[in-house]
Amino acid sequence: MGKKISLGTALTLMLIAVAITFSLTMVFSLHNFNEKVNSITERENMHAKFTEIDSRVRSSYAGAINESILMDCVAKGYLDGISDPYAKYMNSAEYAAFLESSGNTVAGVGITATMNTDGYMVVSKVHDGSTASSAGILPEDLIIKVDDINLSAETYAQAEALLIGDAGTKVTLTVRRNSEDTEMEITRRVLVPTTVTPVALANYGYIRIDDFSEGTPDQFSKAVEKSISNGATSLILDVRSVKTGEISAAAEMIDKLCGSGDIVYVEYNNGESEVLHTSNAREVDIPIVVIVNESTSGAAEFFAASLRDFEKAKIVGTQTAGVGSLQEIYRLDDGSAIQLTVGKYYLSNTDFFWEGNGVTPDHVVTIDYVPDFSDLTMLDTAMDTQLAKAIEVASSSVMPETEGSEEASSEG
Repeated sequence: MGKKISLGTALTLMLIAVAITFSLTMVFSLHNFNEKVNSITERENMHAKFTEIDSRVRSSYAGAINESILMDCVAKGYLDGISDPYAKYMNSAEYAAFLESSGNTVAGVGITATMNTDGYMVVSKVHDGSTASSAGILPEDLIIKVDDINLSAETYAQAEALLIGDAGTKVTLTVRRNSEDTEMEITRRVLVPTTVTPVALANYGYIRIDDFSEGTPDQFSKAVEKSISNGATSLILDVRSVKTGEISAAAEMIDKLCGSGDIVYVEYNNGESEVLHTSNAREVDIPIVVIVNESTSGAAEFFAASLRDFEKAKIVGTQTAGVGSLQEIYRLDDGSAIQLTVGKYYLSNTDFFWEGNGVTPDHVVTIDYVPDFSDLTMLDTAMDTQLAKAIEVASSSVMPETEGSEEASSEG
C-alpha cells in the first residue's frame, strides 16, 4: 500500500518543480537572448565598419568607382570570408550562363576547358560531333580571345559565358597553337556530350566515365548492357580524375547495378536528415571493380563508395579527394546568385561520409603514369598498374568453371 503524503508536502513539491522549471526556462531564455544580442552587435559592427570604409573611400579616393563591380566584389568577399570552401558568388551574367549550362537545351561550341596561369582557356577535351571538332580545335589548344574579350584571369568567367548561347548563333574564337593564332567563327549547337565509353578488354568490360551529367545514366546503362552482351564476365569502371557531375546522376547508375535499398541521405545543417535516393531490386550480378585516384571527387567518389557500400564492388587506386557536401544556390533580387553548403552526404548502408576524408581503396596502387583518357585505344596495362590491378581483382572475383563438373554431377 502506497504512502500518503500531506497536502503541505505536495504543495511544497509542486512549488519546487515550478521553481526548477522557471529557472531552467530563464537560463535557456537568457542564453538565446545573449546569442541574439551578440549576433545583432556583430552585424552592427560589420555594417559600421563597412560604412566607415565606404565613407573614407568616397571622400578621399581620387579615381572613379564602378558601383556594379564594387557590389560584386563585396558579395564575393563576404562569401570568401565564411570558411565554406564551396561557397561562391555569381554575378547576373555568370548565373545566367550557369542556368544555360544546367538546362536540357544547352547550345555551345563543344569543348571542355580550364584556365591556365595566364588566364587563357586550355582545351582539355573536344566533344565528338561538336562544331569545335568540325572547326579543327584540338586538346591543348589555347583560346586567347572570345569575340571582343581578351582572356585573362579577370575576364575568364565573362569569356567562358560567351561559349554558351542560343543554338545557331555564332561566336568568334582566337585559337593559339604552336605560337600561331587563328581566328575561327564557330556556330553554337545543342550537343549531348559523350561521357561514357565502353571498351572490350578480353572478357572484361572496361567502361570509362568522364562526367556524371544528365545524359550519363542512359549512356552508362547502354554501355553495361553492351559489355555483358559481348560476353564480359566482370566490369571495370574507371572514374579517375573525374571532378564534375551530380549525385542524382550517379545514384541512377548505382540503381542500375545494385539491389533494393536506400542509397544516400543528407544531414542538413539544422540537424534534420532526408533520404535522397533509393535503389530497386533489379541488379547486375557480375563482379565490379572501380578505379579511383586522388583527383576523383564528388559524385565520382560517391559512385565508387556506394557500390562498395552495397557490397557490389572493390575499389582500386589511391585515396580520393574528399568532396561530399550538399550545396544550394539562391537567386538574389538583381539576378545574381550565391552558393552555400547546406548539408553533408552519408551512405545509407554504413553511414559513411567522405567529405574531408575521401574514399580509401581496397587495393591501394600509386602510379606516376597519367593515362590518356581521350584515346582509350592506348590503354596500357604495363604502364597503367592501377588498371592492371583492377583486372587482377576482377579476375579473382569471377567464379571459375570447374573442369569435369558435368562428370562430377553425373556420378551422384
